[in-house]
Amino acid sequence: MDNDKSFTLIELLIVIAIIGILAGILIVSMTSATNSANDARRKADINQLVKAITIIKTTDGSLPTETNANCKLGSTNSSENCSGIQAKLTTQGIAIPKDPVSGNYYTYNRVSADDFTLTGTMSNSVSYTYNSATLSYFSGTPISGACGSAAKTYYASVSDYGSNTFCTNGTPSPSLPVFPTVSTPTMWTCNGIDGGASSSCTATKIASTCVSEGGLSCNETVVGSYVINSFVLSGTTTGTTSWTAPSGITNIEYLVVGGGGAGGYRADRGGGGGGAGGFRTGSLEVSSSSPLTIVVGAGGAAKTAYSNIPNPGNNSQLGSIISIGGAGGLDGEFGTVGGSGGGGSGNGDSGTQGTSGQGNNGGSGYLDSTWNAAGGGGGAGSAGVSAPGDGTGGAGGSGLSSSITGTPVIYAAGGGGGAGKTNSGANGGAGGAGGSSGVGGAGTGIYTGIAGNGAINTGSGGGGCNAGTSGKGGSGIVVIRFLVP
Repeated sequence: MDNDKSFTLIELLIVIAIIGILAGILIVSMTSATNSANDARRKADINQLVKAITIIKTTDGSLPTETNANCKLGSTNSSENCSGIQAKLTTQGIAIPKDPVSGNYYTYNRVSADDFTLTGTMSNSVSYTYNSATLSYFSGTPISGACGSAAKTYYASVSDYGSNTFCTNGTPSPSLPVFPTVSTPTMWTCNGIDGGASSSCTATKIASTCVSEGGLSCNETVVGSYVINSFVLSGTTTGTTSWTAPSGITNIEYLVVGGGGAGGYRADRGGGGGGAGGFRTGSLEVSSSSPLTIVVGAGGAAKTAYSNIPNPGNNSQLGSIISIGGAGGLDGEFGTVGGSGGGGSGNGDSGTQGTSGQGNNGGSGYLDSTWNAAGGGGGAGSAGVSAPGDGTGGAGGSGLSSSITGTPVIYAAGGGGGAGKTNSGANGGAGGAGGSSGVGGAGTGIYTGIAGNGAINTGSGGGGCNAGTSGKGGSGIVVIRFLVP
């Protein structure tokens, strides 16, 4: 019988597995050896370049300037090359090496006139860097530079970077960028760490939209995160201008107050107090392509003679937002009607309410034929007080508070009514106080002939008088507030 020899299937599989394992070990060993050789070449290249650059720095006294930060040493691309140091190396006849595998250029960064870094990437993708400041080589994971919060647009009133940071990753170059001006933006580079890529950053500044013109003065302030533009009269007559939203601003808060009405005049029988201007506040969508008309209303002029024609305040306006001027106090035969806040006064026991709810009724005068007749207070945030019948005038209506400028301020207070003459005929009553501290004071006491004026830039009403001069209405105001870009 033949005695044939052969391998079983299991034996063959075992042999194949052993061969595969040995081949794998051999491949890994060869790859590791190749990587080690390539890394040794990279380190040698960097070391060679470091020596050449150090000689140039020592000879010239400083490193040549570079257009590009973290440039590619040897590249001919103007947007990434190291034109300064490359020219020096070429002059010395030094060939600039590349990565032995990828063919990429080594990364050079001129940190200062005295210091530089030179970086390559090893086979394991970890950077290998020489730092001339520490005279040392080190390896690390590349981290790309990233711009910080300082890279943005600043408003005209902002004069420094505040708490904003230049880089969230990496180091800024220059280390302290100057603050931009309206005409000149500021640029810097966030240099990557351990050979990471760099990012270019820019900060710009926009011009102010707070312009004083058209009979108006604009005051600009920054309170916290808000820019505030306050428009008031620069003279005594109503002024008009326009306001354009800065680029990127789509919503504003506003306060619009009309001019206050003047107090009424009546010898022996006190004139009615002037009404406050309309008070409107809220928010408004805006666009830099659609300027808004701004009008600030003047207060009603003071009166020195009887006419029974009231002197109202003028309207204020921001775009489509209109605040009606306060009505003037009347000069009635007996007790007179106080002006209503934000609208026309009436002929009767009290002034009518302001237009579209912008004010309240003025108080009525005390109607009789005696010398006790006195003017009612002008309406405002609340109704004016009617004359009580004892010869004193009615108090002006209380104003409304707003903190849009960063500080609480009372706007649109009614003027007080003037006092009547006493029954004995001795001495006339005093003029009422203009709205200036929340309410208009009532006219009382010994005749002075002078009534109080409404506070300027608040739209408050003037006080009524008993002969002499009535109080003039306070001018209005327009305030715009928006978040700092």
